[in-house]
Amino acid sequence: MKQRNLFFYILIFAMMFLFGCTSKEYKSNMESGIEALKKEQYSDAISFFNKALHEKNTEEAQLALDLSKQIKDSVAALDKGEFETAISLAEKIKNSNETSKILDILKPKAEKIIEEAEKTSAALKEMESELESGKALLEENKFDEAFAIFKKIAETTSNNEKIVSVTKNAEQFMNQAAAAKNQYLQEQEKKLQEERQKAEAEAKKRKEEQKKAEESKKSRPISHTEAEQLVREYLKIENTSNVYVEYDHDNEKGEYIIHVYEIVISDPETKEGHTSTWGWYAVDPVKKVVRDAFE
Repeated sequence: MKQRNLFFYILIFAMMFLFGCTSKEYKSNMESGIEALKKEQYSDAISFFNKALHEKNTEEAQLALDLSKQIKDSVAALDKGEFETAISLAEKIKNSNETSKILDILKPKAEKIIEEAEKTSAALKEMESELESGKALLEENKFDEAFAIFKKIAETTSNNEKIVSVTKNAEQFMNQAAAAKNQYLQEQEKKLQEERQKAEAEAKKRKEEQKKAEESKKSRPISHTEAEQLVREYLKIENTSNVYVEYDHDNEKGEYIIHVYEIVISDPETKEGHTSTWGWYAVDPVKKVVRDAFE
């Protein structure tokens, strides 16, 4: 009888000891999990709440575990650029009607995630729009303007995967813009040089043709009328003068013989008169030289 009572007391003591130890471990893990949540160390919080749940299966521990996983998944979605998912998960926490110390900690953090997701989503859309604008400028050979846009996007700092992806894309286009500008300038310089050479060749050709024309003109025999004008210039006779300069014939040398004379009026009433010769002049039709025909 005494042995049976002793066994009973030992069993009660052991159960009390185990229960006390279990409660202590549970409480410690719950407190550690809450501290981890405050520091946004969500993986650590999940680990602590899992241990607490293993020690003691309570609604409090289960809720803490579920909420920790939810906030962690929301943050992960935000980092990946899955903004709708991040907002949806965070809103479940923000709009929860549960009364819990855990929710008091996580609701402000959920609101922060929603705000950041909306802000980052808007920034991403703007960056993508600017990237397209830069591409259009690049197509128009507006290299400096395109480079400036790509550089601005590339300098954006963020840990968000989609933002990082756009910045890397912008870096590639920035390098492409610099390379395209260099190639374009080289092509333009080559084109300019070719046009310059072409212009020089055409100018040279025109000069040669002009020279040939002048040489041809010099070697071409002048007409009788041109020979008459040469004699007028030689004798300094004005075109309005009553002195006549007329071609008469060619001599044996092929020179034009020009007769220079004036008509002298003997009777003003009848206007009768006679011809008074000034001289006869020979004009070389090729050399365009005037001389006295009788010298």
